[in-house]
Amino acid sequence: MVNLLTLSFAAVALTPLAGAVPTTRDVASAPEPFSFAKWVDEIIAKPEEAATPPQALDAYYAYVNSTSTDNVLPETASKMHKRVICNSVVGKEAPIPDAVECINYLARLNTQTCEVYRGTDQVSFIVRGNAEMIGIRPDRNGASTICNNVARAGGKIMDACSRADNTVEGEDFTPDAAAIAVHIIRRGTGRK
Repeated sequence: MVNLLTLSFAAVALTPLAGAVPTTRDVASAPEPFSFAKWVDEIIAKPEEAATPPQALDAYYAYVNSTSTDNVLPETASKMHKRVICNSVVGKEAPIPDAVECINYLARLNTQTCEVYRGTDQVSFIVRGNAEMIGIRPDRNGASTICNNVARAGGKIMDACSRADNTVEGEDFTPDAAAIAVHIIRRGTGRK
């Protein structure tokens, strides 16, 4: 009798765990992890096949809305954003859709040069809506890189710094020797 009673309690205790196991249907219906950095690379590699800004936003929102708050970024995206600084200028966040338009434009410029001119510490690379992407060189020595690299930095900023209120603000360096800090910020507010 005791063994039967113990088994009954064990069965009742484990019943909620059986319902918590994800089914094949749950996993299959979950959207694929989305990364703005990966999207930028797709634009650069095959611009005619890459998602448009509205399609990229739809994929981003679908992914974010399907995940828990514990793990919003894909694992690969979170590992590659160690240098990104988010929310460094409080109250200067740009709307995510406008920032996506900025990044799309710069990624499609291919190998065109984006330059911070000698004697200046920052230059506006692009403004779309209420978002602006600024290049910064505090030493005023100037530097240039291809606009694709500015877009790549923007993609990493988006992955690391996008907020639940549909805004983004942050900075990262271009992935080359130019060492230009790229900043996504609300239009007209500058870095300072």
